[in-house]
Amino acid sequence: MNFRWILKTDYLTASCEAGKFLEEEPFEWYKKGLTEDGAISLEAPRQWRLLRERTGHGAFYNMRIIIYGECIAPTLDTLKRVVKAGDGTILATSPPYTRILKAGVDFAIVSPSMPRVDSWVQEFLRHEIPCVAADYLVEYVCKPGYSLEKHVLYKTHSWAEKSFAKLLSCNEEISEDGRLFSEESSDDLSCAVCGSAGRGEVMLICGDEAGAVGCGIGTHIDCCDPPLDSVPEGDWYCSKCSSTHNKTTLKHARFR
Repeated sequence: MNFRWILKTDYLTASCEAGKFLEEEPFEWYKKGLTEDGAISLEAPRQWRLLRERTGHGAFYNMRIIIYGECIAPTLDTLKRVVKAGDGTILATSPPYTRILKAGVDFAIVSPSMPRVDSWVQEFLRHEIPCVAADYLVEYVCKPGYSLEKHVLYKTHSWAEKSFAKLLSCNEEISEDGRLFSEESSDDLSCAVCGSAGRGEVMLICGDEAGAVGCGIGTHIDCCDPPLDSVPEGDWYCSKCSSTHNKTTLKHARFR
């Protein structure tokens, strides 16, 4: 079934004695309550395993989020891996978010140090997108059932409750073919034009290899304006970043 288990060491001993791998469930490791520091529910791993076994998907199924600002704990890389593992979709990790906001966003993960008057925060609020700290996702996974209210930013609690209710509803959906939502994604990125995370082999990501230039949004080659017939060699930039990149290149050329 390919579900991941956390097992007691007795499982290996019993399997060796039996000469074959035994059924995992009698040896599953879980306890009641929280860890000593109160950070993790000892029942959480089993709860999420049962969800995937029952529905075919993970904790973030159908969740669409954007990330704005610096991610320290957890890091951006860790956050991306966690969301992908839970079958959610990260639409973008840096501005601009203009087209994405129109496509539908469940949560904006925002650095708590970001002021409310920030222009992008104001855009999120204008579109009634709940803004939460990264710990909102962490605690949702590590302590399911516990209040997440303290991680909601800019008094967007009512919007957060609405998005969270949608998430819980999606958690009860059964995957028709048992495949994971994240298998169709391309490094957690969705196309900024059509909103699909599929067809990763023809998904272009705006920016250079060093990540110094470009906004990082994804776009399918046939969603480009004008459409492209194939994936171009070298770096690719969206229309906005391409204009900025060309101006910068021209400026440097003049001063050589």
